Amino acid sequence: MAIDFKDLFAQLKTAVVDLAKEKFKDLASEAASDGTSLLHTIQDDLKRYTQELEDGKITPEQFKILLIGNKDLIEMSALTQAGLAEAAADAFKTEVFNMIENTVLSII
Repeated sequence: MAIDFKDLFAQLKTAVVDLAKEKFKDLASEAASDGTSLLHTIQDDLKRYTQELEDGKITPEQFKILLIGNKDLIEMSALTQAGLAEAAADAFKTEVFNMIENTVLSII
């Protein structure tokens, strides 16, 4: 069964917003904004990696490595501008990447 990337992306956006609300009560809006921005930044790569994984061109481990390769390119600017410590913003970014990885691998 082929993955509908549009549905997957919508599911990931919902999950990011939920994670933001869970982790940052007072900064949920900023966290959701950063998380959604992250998704849009990596959308093309994520689509390609997901398709390659589904087609058997890469392994789950290779998918993870490729996905994490994007992590350092992403800034959580809304959270840091709102005064959140860089370490906490990076921890949220890591959780978002883990959620993306787990969601994609669960449907393959």
